[in-house]
Amino acid sequence: MRWRSRLHDRTERGASAVEFALVVIPLLLVVGGIINFGVAFANQLSLDNAVRQAARAGVVDVTPAPDLEAVVQDEYQPLAGSSDPEVTFADRTTCEGSSFGESLGLTAEVTTDFIFPWPVPESVIPSEVVLRSEAQFQCEFS
Repeated sequence: MRWRSRLHDRTERGASAVEFALVVIPLLLVVGGIINFGVAFANQLSLDNAVRQAARAGVVDVTPAPDLEAVVQDEYQPLAGSSDPEVTFADRTTCEGSSFGESLGLTAEVTTDFIFPWPVPESVIPSEVVLRSEAQFQCEFS
């Protein structure tokens, strides 16, 4: 039987730790990006639905006419880190006194913060994104 010298005996005990350290950083960046995109996308869908609901409420003949900004505020349910929507109107705020073919359009913008901060400067990847949604419906009454 031959005895081995300890000088020439190389083990790979730390190799898995080094491989894990090299893989975990890009993996966390990808997972963080997926989560940030998912939150921004969910907030965009919520804003789209809120603006559509408000525009639809504005063209339906109800008395008294609803406050469309309040409808957007009530219907918008952000997932995380979002400001209140700023609503602007295209032409008119109600369909009252409209003629055939006129429409009511409104636009809302909201600022959404990312959940996970990126380890890069603000000029490369901003920490927030502005979401915008528009809806336009034809007036159903005059």
